[in-house]
Amino acid sequence: MTAVFSRLLSFTGRHWLRLLIIGAALLMLSRKQVNFNVRLGAPAPAVAPAGQPEGVPVAPANLERPVLTEAAPAPVVAQEKAGFLERFNLFGGSSGPSYYDQLARQEEQVIAAFIRRFSNVAKTEQEKFGIPASIVLAKGLLLSRAGQSPAARQQHNFFNLPCGKDWPGPTGEVAGKCLREYENAWTSFRDYSLYITSGKYKALTQFHETDYRRWAAGLDELEFGDATELGEQLIRTIDKYQLFQFD
Repeated sequence: MTAVFSRLLSFTGRHWLRLLIIGAALLMLSRKQVNFNVRLGAPAPAVAPAGQPEGVPVAPANLERPVLTEAAPAPVVAQEKAGFLERFNLFGGSSGPSYYDQLARQEEQVIAAFIRRFSNVAKTEQEKFGIPASIVLAKGLLLSRAGQSPAARQQHNFFNLPCGKDWPGPTGEVAGKCLREYENAWTSFRDYSLYITSGKYKALTQFHETDYRRWAAGLDELEFGDATELGEQLIRTIDKYQLFQFD
């Protein structure tokens, strides 16, 4: 027993810093503010809007185009410090920056211009499909890096929607992935609304159009695209840029 205790003390003395970091990380994780315990089976306070389409989404080429406006107020950016786990990698590896980290590298005026440009489009999609405008804006910001990603600039694809048997339109390849190609930015937003309110994502429409936290948790649970912890990234983006004001 004395030998075991001596070895334990020796191990602790050699690795005290690593043990301290791991303990601090576990403490931070236990205090996460965002609650992702919401599941798709939870009751919704409202039903989907009457204008929601039924069946398989169709190509958006012949849809009426709303007026894009730059009249929306500039977003108020909340100051946010980098979290503990973002500054340290406990296991020596790197999984690459998240969508949120990549967005944070963009200039604030670029992000503000994106929000001004598409805020009314997002509100139109909320009225027609019941998707929170804040979710539409945050998703577009994250996946297109505020309109600066190759897919957004080359294919007008702001949501990284993939090619598939249900897509009859043109396509393009970005980073080895086949993505849908659109005529303009608005058709990308409209096709996203059709995509996210049909198929396996249709269950999300049971949530109220202003309940962005449940929508974020639902998108995370249904594993939209290749984004990990997407729900948390959406909520952080919505809160940081106060996108809930458009719901």
